[in-house]
Amino acid sequence: MRLILCERQEIENPEVTIAYREMTAKVIRVAEFVRSVDQTVLCKKGSEEVAVPVSDIFYVESVDRKVFVYCESEVFQCGFKLYELENVLMNAGFVRISKAAILNVEKLKGVKTLVNSRLEAILTNGERICVTRKYLKNIKDALLRRNSR
Repeated sequence: MRLILCERQEIENPEVTIAYREMTAKVIRVAEFVRSVDQTVLCKKGSEEVAVPVSDIFYVESVDRKVFVYCESEVFQCGFKLYELENVLMNAGFVRISKAAILNVEKLKGVKTLVNSRLEAILTNGERICVTRKYLKNIKDALLRRNSR
């Protein structure tokens, strides 16, 4: 795959063109990722409604039937259920890492092996979150996809 970047003063918004011989899984994945760049999730912080850019989200967690969106230094409450957000965000590089959490693989700095076949995901903001045994394959597959780009 070849990447060509071209600065053009006459356009207002960035434009992405994907040229391909045949539609493959890689082409679809790139297109879905590009679409997700401008995507937002409607959340609340106190009484204020905020549109949080998907690219700013580090992880999403369900606690006591409430869903929280964690960004670098802020936490928002979201009205969606975790599985609903998972369906929306899976094409934007998010993977399920436990029954109660989904993670943005783009914000993953590294992983550390823990006891009982679990992993600890270390995020770029220094936060750490546990990947349970049941979801190890999800994160390994996501990391392989990320590294193959």
